[in-house]
Amino acid sequence: MGTRALGRLANSSHWNRSLASALLGSRESSFRSGKSLSSSYPVLGTTAGIFTSTDVVTNQSSFGRIWVYLISGVLSWGGIHTSLAEELSARPSTADNMEQEVQLVEDSLQSSNQASNPHTARWRIYTDMGRDLFSQGRLDEAEKYFVRALEEAKKGFGDRDPHVASSCNNLAELYRMRKEYAKAEPLFLESVQRLEQALGPMHESVAFALHNLAGTYLQQHNYELARTCYERSLKIKERKLGPNHPEYANTMFHLAEVLRLQGNNVDAEHLIRDSLRILEEGGVGHSQQAVRRMSRLAEILVHSGKLQEAEILQRKILHILEMLQGPESLSTITAVDNLATTLQALRKLDEAEELFLRCLQVRQKALSSTHILVGSTLFKLAVVTTQQADEMVADKSRSVEEARMAYERAEDMLRQAIRIAEQRWEEALGGVAAADQAASAMLGTDVSLGPKALNTLIPPLLALVRSLNALGIVVMHLADLAGSPVAAKERTQEAERVLRHCLTLLDKPPGIAQDLVEVPELQREYVSCLHHLAALLVRTKDQGSSENNKSAEEQAARLLSRAEGIEASHAARIQANLSN
Repeated sequence: MGTRALGRLANSSHWNRSLASALLGSRESSFRSGKSLSSSYPVLGTTAGIFTSTDVVTNQSSFGRIWVYLISGVLSWGGIHTSLAEELSARPSTADNMEQEVQLVEDSLQSSNQASNPHTARWRIYTDMGRDLFSQGRLDEAEKYFVRALEEAKKGFGDRDPHVASSCNNLAELYRMRKEYAKAEPLFLESVQRLEQALGPMHESVAFALHNLAGTYLQQHNYELARTCYERSLKIKERKLGPNHPEYANTMFHLAEVLRLQGNNVDAEHLIRDSLRILEEGGVGHSQQAVRRMSRLAEILVHSGKLQEAEILQRKILHILEMLQGPESLSTITAVDNLATTLQALRKLDEAEELFLRCLQVRQKALSSTHILVGSTLFKLAVVTTQQADEMVADKSRSVEEARMAYERAEDMLRQAIRIAEQRWEEALGGVAAADQAASAMLGTDVSLGPKALNTLIPPLLALVRSLNALGIVVMHLADLAGSPVAAKERTQEAERVLRHCLTLLDKPPGIAQDLVEVPELQREYVSCLHHLAALLVRTKDQGSSENNKSAEEQAARLLSRAEGIEASHAARIQANLSN
């Protein structure tokens, strides 16, 4: 980092405004194009079919890049979080759906002479029992009956009969729900093959089987195979069921999700709109299924910068959920959270604050005062309050004291959020350490962190460093508004300590594998904190606040160099992924 760049940092006249104005702006393309948590370490929260996302926003200021992030529901239930992609593919077939698929097979064979013997009778009994247990979530017991049903189908109907395909599908669906993909995939493939041979490649039963197979590929992030299966299923359903059938719309929505995950938001948006149109024309435009699709469409609109349209859609979602589930259901409050975040991006700060306060009150009552969702809401409220304070500073008709009080309110909320995140982080560390110790003792060797452990650790660590980073910014604002040089110096030193603590957590998380610190969302926060600390050091180099012996200017140069290195490395990984 050269002297000219450092000079821009030191001479910035926008310190007070740019820190919070960085909350809004265009998304950083180098990170946006990379592999997100939703595809590597899923953390996007789901609440009864309402899906939220992390909105990353950036701003280019005269003293260097500043990253400050808004959370939109990323800190959801407990520790393990799932994206919509995983929710879509992991959603089980209901008992009714399984019965429907069995009935499709039987209806197609009505004109033929079906076998009737003790094996076929037992097949029906075992299938019904397995289906009932499956619907109750008793998967281990259901597995036994589905295995028996498959055996009886082969004995009673013959190895090539479609009833065998139906039994393969039921057992495969169970394995898919248990994430045993190595068992599920061959059974789904066998089901498709048997149905094609017995009923023809364009039979609707083949379409259902292909849809289920695609879900397995989607869960494994094999998007090309998932897309191929969904496209073929869609073609069959259009021909056999018609272009206005709800099952056609269902596969269309799943295909849209695959396209979105492949970066094709334009086509994904069109497919979701068509899917919603079919539901609305069928009289179920206000169903949970429709709300789920509207929520995904709203997310795509936000990421595409169509904020006004997203706001309208999110208000519709909120209205539907308030009618269906009541104003204080957690699903409704998640919709409130999403709308508030969009309003914040549109600079409608007063209404955003009101909605976030509503979220906070309900979550504190329904969950607990130390729940991770409460911490995330406090963080978001603090961000809005910081933006409001920035506007007060920019408005010369407002008093400095009014702005200072707003920053102090934001500081208080961030400190509460930090305490909650620290508690959750320590609990997550303890739980993972205990599990690893038990596994290592059992296997007699060290065990590396698996995806489940990483998913447990990411949300609390991300919440903690994000709140620390934001607190550093707010304290820097308060240093600018301090009443005396001594108070300003104390605040500046405090901001430096906070930012260094944030970097320490991300530099060397205690007992954590390198996989964790390479999560893109955590890397973004790391780069953001590097820039904030570098700007602070350059600005205060003459105040003697640096804790190291080397000059503040040299430290700032090293920090910015590290930030540039991380960005370059990330951009290279993105390019490599695109090439593959």
